[in-house]
Amino acid sequence: MKKYLRFVFGLRRYFKSRISPEEAIEQARKILKERVSHRHENFLTLLERGVYNYQKSPYLPPLRNQKIALEDIKKWVESEGIGQTLLKLQSEGIYFTVDEFKGKTKVERKGLIFETNEKAFDNPFVSEAYEVRSGATRSAGTRIRIDYDYLTQRSLYDAFILNLHGSLTSPIANWFPVFPGAPGINSSLRFARIGNPPRRWFSQVEKSNLKVNWEKRWGVSYIFFMSRLMGVPLAKPEYINLNKAHDIATWAAAMLQEHANCVIYTFASSAVRVCMAAQEAGLNIKGTRFFVTGEPLTPQKRKEIEESGGRAVPIYGISEAGVIAAGCPQPYLESDSCHLLMDTNAVITHRLMPSHSDTEVDSFLFTSLLYESPKILLNVGMGDYGKVCTDPCLCEFGQMGFDVHLSRIRSYEKLTGEGVTFVDTDLINIIENELPSRFGGQSTDYQLVEEEDARGLTRLRLLISPRVGNVDEQGIVETFIQLLKKGECSPESWAQSGTDIWAQARTLRVRREYPIPTRSGKILPFHIA
Repeated sequence: MKKYLRFVFGLRRYFKSRISPEEAIEQARKILKERVSHRHENFLTLLERGVYNYQKSPYLPPLRNQKIALEDIKKWVESEGIGQTLLKLQSEGIYFTVDEFKGKTKVERKGLIFETNEKAFDNPFVSEAYEVRSGATRSAGTRIRIDYDYLTQRSLYDAFILNLHGSLTSPIANWFPVFPGAPGINSSLRFARIGNPPRRWFSQVEKSNLKVNWEKRWGVSYIFFMSRLMGVPLAKPEYINLNKAHDIATWAAAMLQEHANCVIYTFASSAVRVCMAAQEAGLNIKGTRFFVTGEPLTPQKRKEIEESGGRAVPIYGISEAGVIAAGCPQPYLESDSCHLLMDTNAVITHRLMPSHSDTEVDSFLFTSLLYESPKILLNVGMGDYGKVCTDPCLCEFGQMGFDVHLSRIRSYEKLTGEGVTFVDTDLINIIENELPSRFGGQSTDYQLVEEEDARGLTRLRLLISPRVGNVDEQGIVETFIQLLKKGECSPESWAQSGTDIWAQARTLRVRREYPIPTRSGKILPFHIA
C-alpha cells in the first residue's frame, strides 16, 4: 500500500513542481556546474553511505577481502582522481561483469567466491514511485525503480541537451512503445516538467496486443488522469507502426512550417525510417533534430538522417544509470561521439573476453555519482564496449569541463534491431537446440548475423547451412519469433514489444549459407558483421 501512496502523492508533487523552459535551463546550468565542481565529494559521499555504511552492499565482500578501507579510496581520489581510483579498484578485483550483476554467474575474486543479483545493487536511498523495465530482454529485462527526484534531475539534463541543439521550446514527438519500458512515459514526464511536453506520442506497438499486469496499466492511466486534472498536457500514445513512418514525417513537416526546428525522440532505426519516408514523399523535414537511442548510431544511419536535412543526436543511456552520454552540435569523426555526463557517471574500460566469443573487447565499467540514481554502480559492466577518450570541445558541455567522449559504442552480449535487444540465453537455446530439433541439422548449422543494409537499417540474418537440406524459410522465421516471444517468463517483458517490432520490420531473414567461423575456427551462435 505504501508504494501506491508514494506513487499517487509523489505524482501530484511532481506535476506541481513544473517550471518554464527558461527556468529549467537556468537551473540546469547551475546544478551541473555545482555537481562537476563537487564531483570527488559526491563520489566519496555515495561510496560512504551506499557502500561502506550499507551492510547489504554487494561491494563489501570484495572490498573487505582486499582490505580496502574508505580512507584508502579517499587518498587515491585526492592524489589521482576518480578515473585512476576506479582503475586501481578494478585491478584489485572490485568490479562486476554483466553476468555477475545479473546473477547468471558466481563472482570469483582472489580466493573469494559469492553470488549476487541485480536487486542487490538497488539504491537504498530511492523511494520507489514506479517500476520500468530496461530495453534488453535478458531475463525479462531488468526491473528499474524510478522515483520522482530522479526524474527531476533527469529533466534538467533534457533541458540542457535541448537547449544545446537550439530546441528548448521546439515541438517534440516521441516514437516509443507504450509498454513495458522506460523511454515513452519517462520522457513524457520529464519534458512536461521543464515546460515542453511532447505534442505527440507515437507507439510502434498497439498496446492492446501486449499482456501487461494491472499495476502497469493502472499506473499509466492514473498518470494521464492526473495530468488532465492538474492541467498538464500529456500526449496519449497513438499506434503508428514502422510501415507508417510517413505519418510522423508529415507531422515533422507541418511543425517546421511554424517553427525553426522540431524534435523526434526515438530509436535510431525508427529515425532512419522517418527520413526514408520523407524523401519518398518529397516532404521537407530539414531542421528536425532526431534524438536517437536504443541502438548504435552507425555512420550509415547518421548519413541517412543528415541527407534528409535532419540532425542526428546520439543519446546513450542504460536504465540502471540513466543517460550516460549525449551528442553535441560540433562535428566529430565518429558518428556516435558523445559527451560523458561526468557529474553523474564515471566510465573506465577493461579488457574482457565475452562468453561465446574468442575476441577481447574494451568493456565499459560504469560508476554512478548521482545520489538519486536507481542503482549504485561501482565498476559494473552492462554488456557494452567502445572507445573512451579525452577531447576538448567548443560546445557548452566542453565549457563546463565535460571533455570525456564515448564512441564506437557496441554490445558484446546482445543483438539489436529496431531499438530492441535480445540477450544470449533464449537466443542460444533457440539456435543450438530448438531449430536443430525442429528443422534438422546440428547446432553449428545455424547462426545469427547482425548487419546493416544499404539504408542503415539493422538486419539479422539467420544463416542456415546448406547441409540442412530443404527448409520452409518463412516457417523458420515465424517459429523463431514465436519461440523468442515465449522464451520470456514475464508478462511485462520487452519480448512482446520486441517480437512485434521485429515482425513489422522483417528484421529476421534467412540466408542459406554456411555459418561464419571465428579466426580460431569456432562456429559461434552469433556473428556481428
